[in-house]
Amino acid sequence: MAMKHENWHPRDFSTLDEISERIDRIEDAHRAGTLRTTGGWSAGQIMQHTSKIFLGALDGFDASAPLPIRLIGRFVFKPKLGRSHMKPGIKLPAKAKSILPAEKVSTEDGISAMRGVLGRIAAGERMSFDSPVLGKMTHDQWVLMHLDHCRLHFGFIDTGDGPTNEDSK
Repeated sequence: MAMKHENWHPRDFSTLDEISERIDRIEDAHRAGTLRTTGGWSAGQIMQHTSKIFLGALDGFDASAPLPIRLIGRFVFKPKLGRSHMKPGIKLPAKAKSILPAEKVSTEDGISAMRGVLGRIAAGERMSFDSPVLGKMTHDQWVLMHLDHCRLHFGFIDTGDGPTNEDSK
């Protein structure tokens, strides 16, 4: 039986531009004082974490997962990119500290980090580095992974703009 996350409301993203549009809504809600998060991280921490995964895809990661995790990632999860969704509840180990957010990250800093990586991609940079879990990745595979990763984490950011596409399912 799947764990129910009552305070998690994911929104599907089809393009990186849709992620940028969501960041605009997050910023608007922050300025209006209506931004809330429903998980364990602040909006700034969520965006810093997701931006770190983008940075790894653009510039490389400093570590890789243990072999059993890499094998599961490459042969089970990688073939499902774009066809299934990440679910909340996975706790990253302390060894993954390079992709974990800082203890305190302002919403402005998180937004800036995300806009920075998305701007690099919009300017033509390609994501081509290996994933520490999924192995060799094409740019298009990275895009699919990031769309789902942002869906997962941004689902804990409440901008007060109504139900999500997942609420009707």
